Amino acid sequence: MAALKADGKIRYVGITHVRSRLNSEAVGFIEKYKPDFIQCQYNMLDRSIENSVLPAAREHGVAVMINVPFGRGRLFRATSGEQIPGWASDFGVDSWGKFFLKFILAHPDVTVAIPGTVNDYHVVDNLGALKGRLPTQQERNRMIEYFNDL
Repeated sequence: MAALKADGKIRYVGITHVRSRLNSEAVGFIEKYKPDFIQCQYNMLDRSIENSVLPAAREHGVAVMINVPFGRGRLFRATSGEQIPGWASDFGVDSWGKFFLKFILAHPDVTVAIPGTVNDYHVVDNLGALKGRLPTQQERNRMIEYFNDL
């Protein structure tokens, strides 16, 4: 792949990583091959990449693309019937989708999140996460505490 990139036959090289039990292998791949990007799962239920994959990506200049930001719907099921905390409006959150996406996008090592969409409302809600400021690290910590206490 590196030779194809050097010859201009491909523009980018990346990997997709989806199993938290393989985080150390993903880090090894990043360190050895220095891909342009890594696509991996990260959300409020699975934060396993925070202390391994994300620091390795930062150190080696690897872009991070987040998939499964809603935990295949598990985050929405966990918050069904629950109120969004009022303090989340300080950074433009008025839906759980925005809450979850802003948590991810505010991580300094995350380049982009790719949420799935099923209907028009999802598109509008996902784009709404781009409005307003992102939460600070202190606010991100508060978001985790709030979610874990539900």
